[in-house]
Amino acid sequence: MILISLLIALAAERVLLSPLWHFNYYYARYINFILGFVSKDEISRSRLNITALALIPAAIVWGVMAVIDIEIISFIVSTLILVVCFGCGFSRDAYKNFLNAAMRGDEVAVTHHQMELQQDQAYESESFGQTLVWLNYQYYMAIMLIFIFFGISAVVFYRVLIALSNNVAITDASTNEVKSDAASEELSADDGESETVDDIDADQAISKQAVDKSRNILFYIDFIPSRFSAFGYMLVGHFSKASTLWLEGLLNYTMSPRKYLCEVAKTSEDCIVDQEDLTSEPTLLVRLAKRNVLLLLAATAFMTIAGVLS
Repeated sequence: MILISLLIALAAERVLLSPLWHFNYYYARYINFILGFVSKDEISRSRLNITALALIPAAIVWGVMAVIDIEIISFIVSTLILVVCFGCGFSRDAYKNFLNAAMRGDEVAVTHHQMELQQDQAYESESFGQTLVWLNYQYYMAIMLIFIFFGISAVVFYRVLIALSNNVAITDASTNEVKSDAASEELSADDGESETVDDIDADQAISKQAVDKSRNILFYIDFIPSRFSAFGYMLVGHFSKASTLWLEGLLNYTMSPRKYLCEVAKTSEDCIVDQEDLTSEPTLLVRLAKRNVLLLLAATAFMTIAGVLS
């Protein structure tokens, strides 16, 4: 059932473009609801408060799944929640716009879309392709690993923390609108235009302190999944080149999961990157990330056949 849920969710996430199928839609309303009872300063006061904020929806999902006694209904509910938790429409559309701008030779638009995705760059030498690797990990690989080993309620908990950690708001004083991971998603139409879904007012944006604390929590949560994901990059890429780096950072608690994963992924890519082609490195690393997702699906299938997973 786990494998089938993953396959259905990965396929459905690409075609269900309505805001109702995007996590940010529900996250925005959840934050608005919570801010009706507690202030953003209270939320950001401690890591315990941030953890509680993420645990509430996870506990609700856990309770619903515990009440459901029919296996097929439990399967359907968990798959639907998984569809909602997978992916990020804004990031996917920004990447598509980047590729289209590069094909047109529009360097200004290329730089703009790169900045959209790299505005929260973790370390100075991180390339655009490595940023995409990290986004793939956050919105696909980590969610798949957590779902396989801990279930759908743990996925909801992790996904709320991801939304909190990416909630660096951009306020336009003239329109009083906020653009953030939690507040807006751009949905591409066939004519290239986009629609923005804006749900959180500027004065209700989660504070920077809450963002920092949620990232601190994720530092520890991502430590083991990032090592598993990096191991997959070795297997689908250049094993001998990446194995040394993977082993060196395996137990390095001072290196962030993001830097560790991105460095291993880039080392695993054996192809020569054309420095004059702006799309060369990003597309190579995106293909590598897709192969890693397929490897995890294959491993899940093997564990299902072996009886390790249900």
